[in-house]
Amino acid sequence: MTDDRDRGEDVLAVLLPLLNACTALQAGEPTRLSHRDSGLRVVLDVQLAGALTVTVERDDAPTGTRTRSGGSPVRRGRAKCALSPTG
Repeated sequence: MTDDRDRGEDVLAVLLPLLNACTALQAGEPTRLSHRDSGLRVVLDVQLAGALTVTVERDDAPTGTRTRSGGSPVRRGRAKCALSPTG
């Protein structure tokens, strides 16, 4: 992430070929994210080559929002310090 888009593009131009040439790593495609003003913000997934990949997908349908019925919300007291402020 940088506020200088040109500098960010220059860094990517050097970094991406290095990552792609490295046989120990496997780099995904870069994703450009929005950045304030004219800067550059890029993320990419880099993993060890040959590492096990696990994909998890939700099998059940969302149950909706959880609501609490009746009564007022549960309030918890402040945690007590183990040491007194005077030492």
